[in-house]
Amino acid sequence: YGMDANERERLIQREIERLRGADERALCALNEDSIRRRTAWFDENKSRFAFLSGDPVSAAYSLLLARFGITSEEAPVIFKNETEIIFHSQNFCPTLEACKRLGLDTRDICKRLNEDATNRLIRLIDPRLRFSRNYEHLRPYSPYCEERITLEPEE
Repeated sequence: YGMDANERERLIQREIERLRGADERALCALNEDSIRRRTAWFDENKSRFAFLSGDPVSAAYSLLLARFGITSEEAPVIFKNETEIIFHSQNFCPTLEACKRLGLDTRDICKRLNEDATNRLIRLIDPRLRFSRNYEHLRPYSPYCEERITLEPEE
């Protein structure tokens, strides 16, 4: 999201239009649209992530940074091992800004609107990967959104 204030405002307004008055059905449709867009983006860009295949957790983190146009400084890693990475997202987020303006709870909207789509995106690298958030540490209730990628054991 390396952009100027006008571009940021345009993205916030687009998100407000998507979320204003959205009921359960509309949120499900927005989630499905997000899944389609993220899958299409991955198909166009997957060659950029092929070299990371030996470490799916790091590959998934790199994939998310690239997809959302953010830097590792905006989403610093606070814990990492072979099967898990935890990071604190502090980047510009149009969904966060739209929720604040509309009086919506990010704990509800983010879970229903984009957690599944993000989970499905990283699973394109490796089906054992899982994305989740710690809803005790989510903006605006916390200075960051604590997010986690885990690699589940083989079934």
